[in-house]
Amino acid sequence: MQLVKEFKAGKLYVANNFLVPVLEGSNIEMGEQYGALMLDEMQKTFDLVVQPEINSGHLDQEAIDLWVNRAYGTGSLRTKDFYDGVALGTGWSLENVVLLDQIMEYGIYKEKLHSFAGCTSIVSYGEQSKDGGMYIGRNLDWSPAFNKFPTVFTVRKPNDGSYKMATAGWPGMYCAFTAMNEHGVYLDVHDGTSMGGSLVFLERPSLLNTLTDILSESKTLKAVKSRFNGMVNSLSIIFTLADKTDAASVEGSSFGGNRLRNAKEDTLVVANSFFNEDWGLGLRETVSNSMRRFSNMTDRLAERRGEVDAKITRDLMDLRLFNEDGTFKENGGCTKPALQDADLTNYQTVFDINEQKVWIKIPVPEYFADWTEIDLKKLWN
Repeated sequence: MQLVKEFKAGKLYVANNFLVPVLEGSNIEMGEQYGALMLDEMQKTFDLVVQPEINSGHLDQEAIDLWVNRAYGTGSLRTKDFYDGVALGTGWSLENVVLLDQIMEYGIYKEKLHSFAGCTSIVSYGEQSKDGGMYIGRNLDWSPAFNKFPTVFTVRKPNDGSYKMATAGWPGMYCAFTAMNEHGVYLDVHDGTSMGGSLVFLERPSLLNTLTDILSESKTLKAVKSRFNGMVNSLSIIFTLADKTDAASVEGSSFGGNRLRNAKEDTLVVANSFFNEDWGLGLRETVSNSMRRFSNMTDRLAERRGEVDAKITRDLMDLRLFNEDGTFKENGGCTKPALQDADLTNYQTVFDINEQKVWIKIPVPEYFADWTEIDLKKLWN
């Protein structure tokens, strides 16, 4: 990685066009470092995804006040301090800082009854993996617009007793979309609106902010499960959860609460459908071909049982869902480098939980960046 900028204790690295800000100190200090290091890219992202909503009138002052007060007013002290720090580092108003961070949840709210996103995760450990280690592959599938600005892998080293963590996202968006803490607790998010309901509850705290608190404070998968058991979600969302020894998926509905689906035979596949039979919904396909992705990756993992390591996980995540002509690929996978159904694969990650290593890739040809290794052991030290 190349060091390109420093601000106080913060450092900004570039690795194969991925931005890696490494932050250290209190939450307000880390926020200030992030803002100062990421200002240019944050401004470009704000101009692309937030400003048009303001110009169109969708985000009028009343709506802005609602979303800002919802995220900041109900946020933990950690959340408030980080936002305040970013405002300090960028010189932006707190309003603009919060709006950019909340644009994903706002986008789900604005889309109303249209379900539009598909992501896939695969988990291998125990007898499924080559050495018993925990390996997790993940595709984040969303709008092509999210490839117009860089993918950011943010590393936090807090001094308040919270756990060190790292998360993949975009400029000015800090949520734990795909994240791990120093104890090997892992979390990623998938759109669950096609199954759990497309309504966002405005009078509940932002779920996306809550995820950072969970990763900052939870040492085991068991602790994370307990946190979800005590939560009512602001939106419908599906999670992949893991630590060094076990994995599970939480299927969350803003209407119907959360249900847990535990891994079986040391493996787990997560897509955008609910697979826990307790819902009573039956299996259901989505516009992003969730059932096809789920069955593909379940079969591919079964074929490599006892062989999976970080390299095999990367190979499996690279298998495409479609042929070039739009037909489904025989013995295919889940990756969509181009827009062939409801979305495309914005970025891919593979986590070696035990060794604290991450590989990240952008498969979209126009923005292509091949698998790039990030060693969290070095960055967290």
